[in-house]
Amino acid sequence: MRKCKITVQKTLYFKDLAERYPPHEKGPCDFLKEGDVFYTAGPHGVDIPEGFCPPAWAAIAQYAHVLAAGGKVYNRDEVHLTACPDGMRPVIFLMEPYED
Repeated sequence: MRKCKITVQKTLYFKDLAERYPPHEKGPCDFLKEGDVFYTAGPHGVDIPEGFCPPAWAAIAQYAHVLAAGGKVYNRDEVHLTACPDGMRPVIFLMEPYED
């Protein structure tokens, strides 16, 4: 079955922004770690991976659906680099099709 493989590339932290704008989260994301690998789930390979951050999934699910269906993101990218929407502690993901 075709799925989407999601690899955490970077977890960042912008201390200057965190100190200026509450709430003051300390350090990079504590939910996802660099090097973590996830595979989409479900009968069509487009469901949230087990153990994945729900807000991050809401931001990147559309790309996972395209890649799992055999498409290209923006009709050009067979792999896609994207991020979660946390402005102070963003997580960067590499997304690519995967066949199991």
